[in-house]
Amino acid sequence: MKTIFIIIGGMADVAHAGLGGATPLMAASTPSLDALAKCGCCGLIQNIPDGFPVTTENAVLSLLGYDFERGLPSTQTLRAFGTGAPLLQSDLRYFVMPKFSGHGVVVSDNEAVRGIGMMAMLRPLYPMGESVDISDSHPCGSLHDKALLAIKAIEIFDFVMVYISETDFASRQRDVDGKIDAIERIDRELITPVADYVWNAKLQMNLVVACDHITSSLTGKCERGDVPAVVYFNDDLPYDTKAFDEVTAAEGPLSAPLPGDLMRLLVSFEPFIEEEGKNAGL
Repeated sequence: MKTIFIIIGGMADVAHAGLGGATPLMAASTPSLDALAKCGCCGLIQNIPDGFPVTTENAVLSLLGYDFERGLPSTQTLRAFGTGAPLLQSDLRYFVMPKFSGHGVVVSDNEAVRGIGMMAMLRPLYPMGESVDISDSHPCGSLHDKALLAIKAIEIFDFVMVYISETDFASRQRDVDGKIDAIERIDRELITPVADYVWNAKLQMNLVVACDHITSSLTGKCERGDVPAVVYFNDDLPYDTKAFDEVTAAEGPLSAPLPGDLMRLLVSFEPFIEEEGKNAGL
């Protein structure tokens, strides 16, 4: 089944007294994300295993199902690979081999994230006029450009991963208003066109939207904690979660409590076993 996987860097946050106890995501107007939460399977997920630093690289590795017992590639290694440099033989042990290996692409301006995608056997994709191009030297453009690129790419490939960092950047600058604006632009310029395409697709298709980690716009730092995610199957019944945010998502039925569970449930279709011995699939 074709899947578009959108990772929004640093969108999850903490409550702000200046926002009446809400987070920037709760304060933002996000009609498309909220519609996905209502129509899809929403919940909170944990991306980073205990004992590992809370970083974008570790969160994206986890979302792709990486086994952290292999050890962690350095950010320098990932960035170098993301710019087209060859990996050393000793770094090959880090390769992620999910079910979609060799059948997907990564769309991101972040060199480290691009390197992670390439470790997962995803090819880097860039817009070139009216077509798409596999390259390693061009930026991916605006949010709207990335949306069009994801739509074009999913018609060719089985798996498209899109990573964006506007919300993470605003958080690190401790710019609350800028973060709310970034969330609203992401909803309007990226999520809306991609969701409209998936909703109207004739083929069975998944759309996944997930945060990587909490980035506090109060401190400008990453924090450990569960973050919202939603999986929409365009042939499934709605689950009626009311909104996509850090609080409401906790009421959703998505059950992926351990790092890597989301990808295992989504791609491998191998439900994990709860302690009680019951299957906990989507």
